[in-house]
Order: sequence, then structure tokens, then C-alpha cells
Amino acid sequence: MKKNIYLILLLAFPFICSSQTLFRSGIFLHHSTGGNIWGPNGSSTSIPQQMTLYNNSHGYTGSNAITMSEQWWPDYPNSDNNEWEIWHRIFDNQVPTADILSLMNTNKIVVIKSCYPSSEITGLGQPTDTLTYTIKSVYNYKWHWRSIVRVMAQHPENFFVIWTNAPLVADATNPAAALLAKSFCTWAKDTLALGLDPGMGAFPPNIYVFDYFSKLTNTIGYELPEYAVSSADSHPNATATALVAPLFVNEIFDAAIAYEQGGSTLSVSPSNQQVTTPAESASFAVTSNTSWTVISNQTWCTVTLFGDGNGTITATYTENTAEARTANISVTVTGLPAVNVTLTQDGVLPRLLQLTALIEGLYAGSGTMNQAHDELGPHFGAGIADVVTIELHNAADYGIIEYSLAEVALSTAGIIALSIPAAFNGSYYLTVKHRNSIEITSSNPVLFAEPVVSYAFDLPVRAFGANLLLMDGHYVIYSGDVNQDGFVDTADMSPVDNNASGFVTGYLASDINGDGMIDTADMTMVDNNGSEFISALTP
Repeated sequence: MKKNIYLILLLAFPFICSSQTLFRSGIFLHHSTGGNIWGPNGSSTSIPQQMTLYNNSHGYTGSNAITMSEQWWPDYPNSDNNEWEIWHRIFDNQVPTADILSLMNTNKIVVIKSCYPSSEITGLGQPTDTLTYTIKSVYNYKWHWRSIVRVMAQHPENFFVIWTNAPLVADATNPAAALLAKSFCTWAKDTLALGLDPGMGAFPPNIYVFDYFSKLTNTIGYELPEYAVSSADSHPNATATALVAPLFVNEIFDAAIAYEQGGSTLSVSPSNQQVTTPAESASFAVTSNTSWTVISNQTWCTVTLFGDGNGTITATYTENTAEARTANISVTVTGLPAVNVTLTQDGVLPRLLQLTALIEGLYAGSGTMNQAHDELGPHFGAGIADVVTIELHNAADYGIIEYSLAEVALSTAGIIALSIPAAFNGSYYLTVKHRNSIEITSSNPVLFAEPVVSYAFDLPVRAFGANLLLMDGHYVIYSGDVNQDGFVDTADMSPVDNNASGFVTGYLASDINGDGMIDTADMTMVDNNGSEFISALTP
């Protein structure tokens, strides 16, 4: 009976094995640099020789053996262009003469690369670059790669390999372009391929990034001269072939066979979720063949801590009463880099605070002020009288300053406008402090409930203790508190008197009227307010 069972298993084994999809054969699509690396190119080895060694060392024979052919591709009329922009178009099926699908149908592994013109990067770039495919910016290159990867991810029946850029020798490029190329290739291998790119998220398991660029370059990003045909020709030489051919075979086929044999897989989607301010929950889909764990880096966003196989992460978040915020959610499985996704919660928009206040020392009449001067003229730009400090004080305990912002521009019309963080949505006393004036505080707490909060120190009932001075029909803040102790007295007169005696000029606290000179006009204002016992009045 046992012999019969063994016979059945032996007969069934080939059929069981044949049901497994093998990723052992493929095609290498390239132009000239790839042809050189294929070898032997004067080298003692080549990619075909390395494949033979790989098969021998792993005991792969017959249909289990690894094989690969190479092809100059795309051919005419794109035979002189295989840069990232053309690969982007090819995978988007926009190049009728370059049918990548037919090659995918006949090859389980597809390897693509560009030649050294792709390293002629012109700048970091910006979003509008994507309107023009051929702009050679880092921004555009990342866009090309993300697009290519998304298409590849839709074909798990294939295993894809993308080479990073072919580097240029020093005489064929410049430091800026070399560093940009290095930056892009580093992103491709260390950010995109590890699933750390916010725009891409989890990296598909059926794609491998072969970092050709870093294998031949120095720290700046120049191709090392020992790997180039000459100081003016960046094509890889026999030494480069001897270095890269073994790495090509081992890295690419190791990765393809790992994918074939169902090593740990992990993907999470979407890469980012945008949610509104109320407390709620959102879901992320996990695709995996093993157990996984989850961590959120924010206490306001709690997540499903673990799962097994395909599943769902539930991210529960609290109400957001402040500005927009983001939680980074990290999903991990054994043997793979973490996949990071984000949850971004809308926030309450900052409030615009509009204040109106006039300063006695700078007052010019008719509701306007002069600009504060130094020895050379106006100390600030056109339309700015001076700067002030704005404080929001606790409504129940004035001694608690909830928010403060210094160096806020005060216009010659007495207008102050500033953004208050959304977190400050209660009621607060408003205080305005000026470098040589008595601080002024709102008569009552002001409610910060609307997008725009307006307040004017234009009448005595609007200032705590009615602490305003009437001048030609307009109320102004008392000046003369040079030492900012809350009183106008002889302690303020002393620095004004000393500076006036020394004919001192400049943008100084002792210059009460802001004309850039300290003289009797400043002394008079301090003397008048001192004799009236003017002081700060606060809750």
C-alpha cells in the first residue's frame, strides 16, 4: 500500500510543481550603456556567464534555470531616446511603436533602464514641470517613476526591475547636475523602494530597484574614471562590466525568485487619507501574506495594533479644534521595510485679528500717525508707523498670558492685523504694548469664535479703566512710559533728559514722538503725562 502512495506522489509531483508560476526568464531592455554592461565588453565576465554560474551554484536546470535576453529598446523611431519621460509614455501606452505589453506577455521578468542623458538634471523642479514631460528636474523624474511603478503594480504576473540613472563623468557634467542625479537615485532606492515616499506609499512587491548609479559613482555623483571608457565618454568600460554583471544577476534573480516563492508581502492603501475635524474613524486596506503590526505616532489617532494576512486597519481620531494635523501610521512585517501611510485631519483655520489703536507720541492728527524715524529717516517700510506686541490674556486670570506675538506692524492709519492660531477659540483680554507707551487692555474679554475678530481702542468704554487720551476727536494710547514699568514718572524723564543733553539720535525708546531726535518735545510729553499720574490699568 505504501508503495502505491509513493508512486502516486511521484506521478503527481511534476503537476504540483508546474502549477507554481516561475519568475526565471526575462528580457533586459536598454540602449548603449546597458549593452556595454551585458558584456563581455573586454571584461573577463558578462551577464550570460554570470547566469551560468548562478544556475550552477543553485542547482537550477531545465525550466528552473534562470535565463535572460537583451534587446536595444525602444527601437526606431525612439532608438536615440530611452529617458524616463519616454518610459513614462511607454507604460502609459502612449508610444504606438513601443508595445511594452507584448514583451510582458512573453517575459516574466522585464528589466528597464535609461542611458546617461537622464543624469543631465537641470534643477529640483516644481509641480508645474509635469505639464512638460521632457523637463529634466528631480520633481519630474519622481513623477515619471511613480507613474511607471503604478502601472507595473497592476501586473503582478510580471516581475519588474528599474535601474537608477547611468552616471556621467566629471568632464560631461557639472557638480550641481551630478548632485541632483545622486539625490534622485538615492530617493529611488532609499525612499521610494522602501515604501517611504508619501506620494507613492507602499512599494509593490513585484518591482525591484537596481541601484546602478551608486555602484559607479563618488560622493559627489560623478562616474568614477576607472569605470568609464574615457574622461570624455561616460559609457561603462570592461572594469564596470566586471563589477556590475555579477551584481546584476545576483540581485535581480534573488529578488525575482523571492517574489516567485511568496516571501513576505505587504502593501497598505491608500497612502494618505484626508479627514474632517469631527471625531471619527477611517480604514486602511492591508494586503499581506503574513502577520503584521501597526503603530501610530500620534496619541490623538489610535489604530488597530495587529492583524494577519489581508485585513483592515481602523484609525480612530479625536475631534480637532486646532490647526490641521497629520498622524504617521507604520505597518511592519518580518523581513520587509515598514510601510508608512498617513492620516491628515483638517483643522480650524487661524483667525484674523484686526485691531485699531493710535499712539499719542506718533499721532499726526485726523486719525493718522507719523512713521517712527531713526537717524536716517523712517525706520520701517512705507505705511508702517511702528511695531507693537499683542497679548491674549486669560479671561479669568489676567496674569496668565495665553498667547503673545511681538514685532507686529502698526500702520500709520492705526491698523493692526495678525493671524491667531485656531487653538485660541475662547474669550481673552486683548493687550497692546508699545515700546514707550502705556499698555492698553480691552475693557472686557473678547470672544474668538468667528474667522475674523475685530476690536478698536477708539472709545474710553473700549479700554479697561477708560485709559485713553482724547486728541482732536480721536482717542489715543498715552505715551511716555520709556522704561515700561507701567507708570509715566521721573524714572522715564531721566533717560529722555540724558539723551536730549547728549543730542542723541536714532530709533530709541526715549524718542517719544518718533522723529529720530531726543529733545524737549519728548520731555514735554513725558512731563505732561507724569503730572497726570498716567499709568497702566489692567484687570
